[in-house]
Order: sequence, then structure tokens, then C-alpha cells
Amino acid sequence: MDDDLELQGAEPSVIASWLIHLVAIIEEFGLESEIEAILDEAGIDPELLNDPGARVPSEKMSRFYSIVGRVTDDAAIGLRLAERLTPGSMHALGYSLFASRTLLSFFNRCARFFRLISHAADASIELRDDRLVYVLKLREDMPALRQDAFIATVLRFARMVYRSSFTPMLVRMRRPEPKETSAQFDDFFCCPIEYGCDQLEMHVSKADYEQALRGANSEIVRHHDQIAMEYIARFDDQQIIPRIQSTIVRMLPDGDVSVEAVAADLGMSNRNLQRQLQNEGTTFNGVLDDIRRYLAIRYLRAGRHSIKEISYLLGYIDPSNFSRAFRRLAGQSPHEFLDKTEVRAK
Repeated sequence: MDDDLELQGAEPSVIASWLIHLVAIIEEFGLESEIEAILDEAGIDPELLNDPGARVPSEKMSRFYSIVGRVTDDAAIGLRLAERLTPGSMHALGYSLFASRTLLSFFNRCARFFRLISHAADASIELRDDRLVYVLKLREDMPALRQDAFIATVLRFARMVYRSSFTPMLVRMRRPEPKETSAQFDDFFCCPIEYGCDQLEMHVSKADYEQALRGANSEIVRHHDQIAMEYIARFDDQQIIPRIQSTIVRMLPDGDVSVEAVAADLGMSNRNLQRQLQNEGTTFNGVLDDIRRYLAIRYLRAGRHSIKEISYLLGYIDPSNFSRAFRRLAGQSPHEFLDKTEVRAK
């Protein structure tokens, strides 16, 4: 592996159905004649409006949100979008959500399949003593309107599958408080809202998330979860190595970097992950070795960590294990590498 290997995640994208609904909002503002120019300014191909299952590059989608906010002068566009979306707007995921057994399984599914909607954020849930916390950690800068749409859509769908009067315990937003439209946000969420936070969160009480949902149907869930996984696989297939690299880098400090753990994190079977790697002419252990060598060399050159610290950062329990692995991967021990690096620097 080249020392200058670049670790890159999958190119962020969003499902085109959300773009289609945003265009409909523009039309509601009486701006039909400007749609072509807005799409052109954002760099979006108008043909995507004819394919709800297509993918729109995330950067272009963010640009589109910004332009829509500018031409409509409406800070609540994200809430408007959430009100428009239907189960079909979420591809097969929408139908699985409506057939979930409880709100806990609903939010689990929202987190597990969030990349079907977009790669622009990592979704997860945390179970605390009295609540569930649905978390969205943004992977890129994006307009506040787009962030609003992400969290508001999850709440609206939860209300549709559970009850229309459902309110979270708390919502936390990254965006600053929208002064002129804060009342609209209060009316939509109907709960305390904290602005200017590090990540987006929705807090749901234990009493709510444990409730059984009337539309629960395990057969529908199995069928549409499978369709959702196949859809994700179609647009992820060409990006499997960057996705595995990103996952491994994130998992290394915790030590559990098995093929089983990585496959589970990516929402695929071990067999499918290894098949895709085989198609790329490599193996899981090969990718893991490449990343460890790349990171080890980067850490050693930076000089900010001891060899013991680097061992732990790379998932080794014992520094001696790291030294042996580095010798196998780089042809020299970490100390020998450092000595040569210091000589070249003089």
C-alpha cells in the first residue's frame, strides 16, 4: 500500500424523491418559472425529477436547499418538506417504518437505514434510563433548512405510525434559533427545543417507545427491509472499499474490528461483504492491514503519540503485537522507522 493512501467515505448522496417534493414546494410559492434556473444554479440534472429512486449528490442538494430558502424567503422550508413526504418518498423504508412493531423498532429502523435517505449524517439511537435518544451526527456542513427536514421528517412519520398527538421530551438542533419563524418550530415539535447544539437529537420517553404500534406487520417489515437493503447495495456496490475503510478507522480504537462487526455496522451479511471485496480483488484482512499500516506511519511521522498510544489507537491490546504487525507490514520495527525518519529530517 502507498504511504499516501487517501481514506475516503462513499460519495454523499440523497434520494431524489426529496428533491421532487422540494420542487413541488417551489411551485406552491408560485415560482414555477424559476425551477429550471434554480436546478441549473445548484448543478442538478432536471432528469432526476423523473426518477424518485435516483441519487442526488449531497453537496448539490445542500446548494439547492440554500437557493430555495433564498427565493422563498421562508426559514421553515424543512418543516414544509416534512409535512409533504409520504411513505413512498422513503423508498421501501417508508413501508417498513409503518409496519414496525414498536416506536423502538421504528427508531432503530430509522437509524439502521438512514443512508438510504442520505449519506450526509450518521444516525444512531441511545437507550438511557427513562428515554430513547435518536441522534443525527452530520458528516458535512449543510444549510439549516436541510437539517430541519431530517429531524422533522422522523417526528412526522413517528406521529403517523403512533399517534398524531405524540410529542418528544426534547429536540436538540444544531441550527441557531430561527427568530422570525420560531413559533412555527414550537408549533411543529410541541416540546422544548434547544438550538446551537453539537448534533441533532430527539428524546422519546420510555413509555412512548415501548408502546406497540397498531400497524405492526412482521411480514411487511421483512419484505421491505430486504428491498431497502438491496436498494442500498445498488448505490453502495461501487463504493464498498471506502465504506469499509471509514468503518474500520472508526472502530479501531475500540479493538473490535472483525469482519462480522464491520458487516453488521454496514447493514450487510459477512458473505456479501466478502463477496464484494473479492470482486474488488482484495480481502477484509488486506483492507485492515492497509489501513493499519497507513495510520501507523502517519502517527509515527506526526510524533504526537508514543508507540504504546499508537498501539491502542490501532486496536492492539499489547504494544508488542503492534511492533510485530508493523514489522510484517512495513519491513521494519516502529523504532527503526522512527530512526530513519529522524535521519532524513536532519
